[in-house]
Amino acid sequence: MPGETHLIGCDIDADTIMALLQVLLDLPEENEPGGTTLADLGIDDYGALDLWQAVCEEFGERRLGPEINPDLLDPAMTVAAAAAAMAAEIASGGHRGR
Repeated sequence: MPGETHLIGCDIDADTIMALLQVLLDLPEENEPGGTTLADLGIDDYGALDLWQAVCEEFGERRLGPEINPDLLDPAMTVAAAAAAMAAEIASGGHRGR
């Protein structure tokens, strides 16, 4: 069986996650995602969890489970703030504040 080839946490920053969120959320390029909140896009607490799971899967972060600190993502956050929060969580290996 082949081994996992992802480099955990390497070069995954807020901009990288933001690019993925723009695709996942189908944000128009002319839209300024820094001012758009997750709630503006119809994302609730459950949708935020789905975004987190998609980011973890995309970047091979298998060590970070779907259970996240409830304060990590809030629908009132801007998309840019959510990307920054997810990048920080990935960089810390999910051990921030625990």
